[in-house]
Amino acid sequence: MSRLFQLPLLACAAVLFSCRTSDRLVTAAPEYFPTSVEGLEAAVPPSTLEVKDGDTVYLTASPVRKVLQGREVRMLAYNRSIPGPTLRVAQGAHITLRLRNALGIPTTLHPHGLRLRNGFDGTPDVQKAIQDGDTYDYILDFPDPGAFWYHPHVREDYGQAMGLYGNFIVTPVARNYWRPVDREMPLMLEDVLMDSAGIAPFRRDGADHAMMGRFGNLYLANGDTALSIRVKRKEVIRLYLTNACSARVLNLGLYYQYPDGELLNRNLRLVGADMGRFERDQVSIAELLGPGERLVAEAYFDEAGTYFLCHTKEKAGEAQVHVPLAAFEVLPDSVDTPYGDAFQSMDTAASPLAGIDSFRTEFARPPDKRLELDVWMDHSVMQKSSAADHLDPNDMGIEWDEHPTMGLANANSTAENTRWIIRDAETGAENHDIHWTFKRGDHVRIRIYNKAESMHPMPHPIHFHGQRFLVISRNGVPNPQLAWKDTYLVGRGETAELLLDAANPGEWMVHCHIGEHMESMMMFSYRVE
Repeated sequence: MSRLFQLPLLACAAVLFSCRTSDRLVTAAPEYFPTSVEGLEAAVPPSTLEVKDGDTVYLTASPVRKVLQGREVRMLAYNRSIPGPTLRVAQGAHITLRLRNALGIPTTLHPHGLRLRNGFDGTPDVQKAIQDGDTYDYILDFPDPGAFWYHPHVREDYGQAMGLYGNFIVTPVARNYWRPVDREMPLMLEDVLMDSAGIAPFRRDGADHAMMGRFGNLYLANGDTALSIRVKRKEVIRLYLTNACSARVLNLGLYYQYPDGELLNRNLRLVGADMGRFERDQVSIAELLGPGERLVAEAYFDEAGTYFLCHTKEKAGEAQVHVPLAAFEVLPDSVDTPYGDAFQSMDTAASPLAGIDSFRTEFARPPDKRLELDVWMDHSVMQKSSAADHLDPNDMGIEWDEHPTMGLANANSTAENTRWIIRDAETGAENHDIHWTFKRGDHVRIRIYNKAESMHPMPHPIHFHGQRFLVISRNGVPNPQLAWKDTYLVGRGETAELLLDAANPGEWMVHCHIGEHMESMMMFSYRVE
């Protein structure tokens, strides 16, 4: 057992973790986005909308004022809530989402993970940005069940970090796709960088924190710094977990807290990933979730008391640090459903509902494409050195926080002095100079190597727009937990093999989902004809 991160029980989810919290180096000025809350409407609690086939959903993106740590701060919201409304829609539905832009800056909406029509993907290459005061209709298709989300794709580092994100929960057509549970709950997880005046400001001319990304020091779960959920004993809840952080990798687990503060890890049943279910259910005590990734997990609350969904930082040679994200207050009264008994049994057989069997013949052949992940940095930012000189060594290849000796360099790094690279290993082309073309129906095997010998090796969540893929191996070891994905966290020094199902025609993007890396040009486009 382990102890919670030294917090009073009621304040635990509002913790500031032990990374850099230095004050602003500059005062907010015209070259920064506004921080004033004057004249803004207050944020409202998030809601869930049940959306039917053919419906039109209306969203307005606008600034709001919200209280964080007792201070009113300026944030951005869809329909005044952070996160925006959760849209529950049936698999196979077609809807219209009408977005009105009241942000004061151009924006788009990217329906992350949807295999939709190309013109509604929300990327600048395929859609003209929506100007302030204008509206745009997105015609959305939902061919896959699972947890998807929406966020801007213009200055994503700013808009998403300031609150512009929300979930699509796509309910499957097959009635036996998921096991029955007492209820379902989406949890969108984010961190925000605060300083003595509020949310640390963002530059108008481009992203800063380009080296490592903007690590926050305040955690939000469904927009709340102290989210508490009342649960009946023996309830089974399906959690749709989305990592909406700019740069932070989350290590998620469920813990029961004893009266003396000791924590006991309780199992989560992992049942699905980005775009649907795993072939096999898996019981886990912790699971990594990179920016942009989603996880579908089931939790069983069999004892009265308090449980916490925690992010656990595991640095080599140091004690674990558990950062609580949400509290579950379990009441003595119990439900009379049998789902808790079913939770104890494991389904070890591969499920045809995952739709993977027909792709297995492609697993053994050589890669069609090879990518390398690298970085160039001006020596004014950082002298080239080995990874051991400037990264915390840890067994998982993850940076849990901004490196304590590199905070100033990270804050001052921009696209002018830091350029993150996706490189085609066959041609040497980098970022926007990469031009791939596939035929509709191609199954493309892609090998990605995240260079451990680069100036600053760190994990990268690589997101493919418009398609789905399988992670078939990691460092040469076959992946036993297959599910369809659109985003995958490639650890530093890792080699990942993906099988891309190029079934959706159009011009699509590939990029790192750390917002500051994407703004530093870590992206390219490909075409499916």
